[in-house]
Amino acid sequence: MLKLNIGCGPNGQVEGFINIDNSKAVFLAKFPKIKKLLFQMRLISQKKLEHDWTGVRWMDASRRLPFVSESVDKIYCSHFLEHIPLDKGKHVLKDCHRILKKGGVMRLVVPDLLWYAEKYVDQTKELLKNPELVQNREVHDKFLNSLYGAYLNKNRYGLNHCYMYDLPTLVAVLKSVGFQNIHKCEFKEGIDNELPSYDSRPIGSLHLEIRK
Repeated sequence: MLKLNIGCGPNGQVEGFINIDNSKAVFLAKFPKIKKLLFQMRLISQKKLEHDWTGVRWMDASRRLPFVSESVDKIYCSHFLEHIPLDKGKHVLKDCHRILKKGGVMRLVVPDLLWYAEKYVDQTKELLKNPELVQNREVHDKFLNSLYGAYLNKNRYGLNHCYMYDLPTLVAVLKSVGFQNIHKCEFKEGIDNELPSYDSRPIGSLHLEIRK
């Protein structure tokens, strides 16, 4: 079976899958001495120094995926889609539809805009009940950071969200690229007996299982 894990990062690698990511750190991992030197020069953090990219292939999923049409059995994609603009996101999903076999399955996990919006509204209402806390910016800025943090921190552009999805929006995008069999699932639950086990973010995530 051919199985693909899109946007795996350094901590989301899955055994038996082709794990892909477009981070420059994939290349840097091949040169540990240079990586250590960059850390000593304080150009990368301790966390980035310790990240293990072994087994990850560099690939830009926002371009055409180098797989034959209807050749992939399973696709797992968690917390990747929100980091690219909507037009590129549509392209990725359309390409996933192309390479997925008939009867193949994709599990798609993204931050849930509705969850973040409801949290913001509830916390803001609590602040408004107490005049002493009205000037607190924390709730407001966390919400904006979850939507598109580059508005508040220009230096973190590459790490921020470019778009946010809720269930109606994501279903509409999936159907526009050809998917019809779409199911909302709970954390670590689904019809497929393998893909749900790789879920790692139970809070604030939208989990979908899509069959071609």
